Amino acid sequence: MNAGEIGAAAGRIFNYKAPLNWIIRSQEDQDDHGIDCEIELKDSNGKALGQESVFKIQLKGQENCSFIEDGQKLSFSVTRARLQYYLKFNIPVILVVVEVSSEDIYWVSVTDNQEILKKVRDSSTDTLAVHLPEENKLERNDSAAFGKMLVAVQECWDFLSLRDLKLAVNNCKTLQPEALNTCIEQVGDALFKAYHIKLEQLMVKGSYPQVFKQASDLINSPVVPSKDRFIAALYYFFAFDIKPYTQLKSDEALEKIKLCDYLIHCAREQRESAYRLTAIAKARCTVFFIKIEQLNALHHTNDHFKTDSFEFLYMNRAANTQYHEACMRLQKIINLCHRLIRQSQFNILADVMKDLTMSIGIFKSIHKARGTDDAITFLDEWFESMIYMSLTYLAMVKNLGKIEHFYLFISIQKGLKEIVQFDMRELILDHFPDSQELLDHLDSIVVNQKKPKPLYEASIEEQKQFFADMAKNLGMDPDDPTSREGQFIAIGLANYDPTNIIGHCEHMFVDYRPRGMIAQQLGMHSLSMPIMTCLKHKYIVGTGNLLIEAFDNSGGSEFMLGFKQRHCDKCSDCSPRFDDWVWNMKWQQEERTKHVEWLDKINF
Repeated sequence: MNAGEIGAAAGRIFNYKAPLNWIIRSQEDQDDHGIDCEIELKDSNGKALGQESVFKIQLKGQENCSFIEDGQKLSFSVTRARLQYYLKFNIPVILVVVEVSSEDIYWVSVTDNQEILKKVRDSSTDTLAVHLPEENKLERNDSAAFGKMLVAVQECWDFLSLRDLKLAVNNCKTLQPEALNTCIEQVGDALFKAYHIKLEQLMVKGSYPQVFKQASDLINSPVVPSKDRFIAALYYFFAFDIKPYTQLKSDEALEKIKLCDYLIHCAREQRESAYRLTAIAKARCTVFFIKIEQLNALHHTNDHFKTDSFEFLYMNRAANTQYHEACMRLQKIINLCHRLIRQSQFNILADVMKDLTMSIGIFKSIHKARGTDDAITFLDEWFESMIYMSLTYLAMVKNLGKIEHFYLFISIQKGLKEIVQFDMRELILDHFPDSQELLDHLDSIVVNQKKPKPLYEASIEEQKQFFADMAKNLGMDPDDPTSREGQFIAIGLANYDPTNIIGHCEHMFVDYRPRGMIAQQLGMHSLSMPIMTCLKHKYIVGTGNLLIEAFDNSGGSEFMLGFKQRHCDKCSDCSPRFDDWVWNMKWQQEERTKHVEWLDKINF
């Protein structure tokens, strides 16, 4: 084959294997000058996606290619002048080599390729070797392989943004004041876009402390435009949702409210509808979630009281008040969603539903107990229609991240799955066939999902965390040293598992006697005055503080010595349990039943 035939064959092979949503515009001329073709991506409706979905391809064909490093890289010769020409473009350039004998296609990005940049800068030879990795091989219908190329294209766009930023800064010295202002604005846009990319990368890596610092620097800078401070605040919010830097529930809620206020403030400065609606939506969903957590704790802990008791009537009234307030806040969110639909703000609508999904799942369980059947039916129908609309939009714009969140969360949550009756998988694939691999992976996660364990089957730490979270949602935070009720619960959590005491001797037992409204409300056995007793010798010690301090206090005075020092250290009957023995609630109940006659005689 001559050179012309090889080039023609390479073009046909590439066009055949390229995805159907690629618009391929040939830019060749008869003298083989310039770039071979320009690619622009289009959506499922055939509409071109815009600037950053455009890139250039330099297509080269060879009858048989040369490989190096045990076949790991294809080596292709390009003139130095040609590479310099490619590097001058303000649009990504991808070099594609087709081996026509095997019809294999390989690619490498040129624009941001440091190896190529170094060779062009440092080499004096007229011809340079460009290496195309064997892993960058393209096959027809291989969406992952072509997706990898598109990721490289986006990285090229990011590289070009920074390159243009440096160039613009260097040119500032020669500009007149009016042109300089325009340049500063353009430089700022490129700079802050780079910051946003950095924040996104930090989020993906899970480097949340760095997200907080980077976002804070942007938020507090007097020279950063409001739109960029707004985006930085959103990244800060996302990171704080995942990894809050405070243990206090009240501080966490307060920090989220402050962030919502700041977003609204930035949106007012920006004076654009999309920013304002995003800020309002974030604020309403955040406050609703806080209220739902409080309502959920009140609703479920109220069942621990006798229905004819004063405590039940008092707490039930408080739960009803919270329920009505939650309904009013949900009504505002529903009105906002309808407004977003009227204005075709489907991206914001999807974000609202993403923030709202967990809250709706919790609210639905409470709604069944407290709401009317008509209200429940309306909520189910409304939520299903919003999820349908959001998933349709996300599939059309191919937003894999948010699709994953909705699909996984709704599939796993039984209450939400009962509401969403349509086939989510079928809907997504109708608009986004290339998502099948992701959906298969998510389906395997759902199938292998462990069923929730009853509380008594959970680990001790999981049980303690359950009670701690419930207490926090009721405003009794065990991490808050200023909360009297919280510190009472903190002692109860510390006394929850007496393994370090009972494990000392098989004759030891701790009898828990829950007392008071808080103990009843949480249903937590260790919110009490626990009693340590030797079942063999009938020694007894009760305490309202930490069990371990009452048990082992060798540094105290004779009067303040612990149970261990006074009764166990010199006891010839002391018989330690096995090293791997641990306390559990089932053992506690069985052991108490065995010794109920003695334990009931103890009166504190």
